[in-house]
Amino acid sequence: MFHEKRVNGVLFLYSDLLPCPHGFSTRVGGVSSLPHLKSMNLGENRGDTPENIAENTRLFCLAAELPQSTVSARQIHSDQILYREEGLKKGEERPQCDGFYTDKRGVSLFVKIADCIPILLYAPDVEAVAALHAGWRGTAQNIAGKGVEKLTSLGADPQKMLAAIGVGIGQCCYQVDDPFIDAFLGALGEDFSRFLKKNGEDGRYYADLKGANKALLLSAGLKEEHIDLCSQCTMCQSTLFFSHRATNGVRGTMGAAIALP
Repeated sequence: MFHEKRVNGVLFLYSDLLPCPHGFSTRVGGVSSLPHLKSMNLGENRGDTPENIAENTRLFCLAAELPQSTVSARQIHSDQILYREEGLKKGEERPQCDGFYTDKRGVSLFVKIADCIPILLYAPDVEAVAALHAGWRGTAQNIAGKGVEKLTSLGADPQKMLAAIGVGIGQCCYQVDDPFIDAFLGALGEDFSRFLKKNGEDGRYYADLKGANKALLLSAGLKEEHIDLCSQCTMCQSTLFFSHRATNGVRGTMGAAIALP
């Protein structure tokens, strides 16, 4: 089950299923001052200063008891997941990928979100973690299953893995068009049509990305009771969460992060 927690003004979500440091940020508790960024913006290229982003990251990590050594990516809506032993060094460019995994302590793995689906994985048998960014393209490329494969490559048993699918846009708001449907079902198969629902009022289709990613984790070997799914929708609650769709892209960015205990 997901819960809210506030520490020193920083409001974030966490799953009681994951027994390791982790968190899903909200808009609340940071130092960003521009109207579209207030106040916990963690994303670059949104009009914020590097100093604000660094301070927000520090505050969020402190609140969620995450290591201050962090790594994040230039996310490209791919299925690329990189192994990482340490945080980004000063002056080091962020790698292009959509996920990280590690079996090393002392580093916080970050993904950035503002409607897309964050997935955090913990493998207790080998002490390894992963953070994944699943937009619709990443979902269609099965980044969830590939994240499980990365931890399996370290010796983890999928049946012992724990997963938290965090806050993102819900089926209530995620309207999709025919090109999306063709690409989505073309990649995942007709069985995934169960995650598309036609609205009787407007005749449009709406997609359930969270449900699709849960199904992909189950297909990768995780147990149903080992997957926690956040029901909150970023677009429905755009005063609490940043939502790309709700603001036509004029917004900040949230973060989801995990580390080993």
